[in-house]
Amino acid sequence: MAGFISQGDLVPSPQSAFPGESPSVKPLLRVLPAFRTEECDWAIRWDICLKCVRNEYRYAQRIHFFPSGQYREHGCYTEEKGFFLITKEKGEE
Repeated sequence: MAGFISQGDLVPSPQSAFPGESPSVKPLLRVLPAFRTEECDWAIRWDICLKCVRNEYRYAQRIHFFPSGQYREHGCYTEEKGFFLITKEKGEE
């Protein structure tokens, strides 16, 4: 059965999650229509969604597909910047 690894699982990159494997297809970009903080309740990484929405960005996931599983990156999206990972704010662990 294929595995599922998320950025929140402390694996720093898709390549380190699946060493020696090449992605089977291009990553899928999933931009979610969250514009208000209450819309982040359903997000996989609601903490990241809240940061995006507070900064007037949209919450997004970039999903990488490898032969033995998937890797999801959670970040923000704008038309100008495209997908990007949001950095930790001061004082966060």
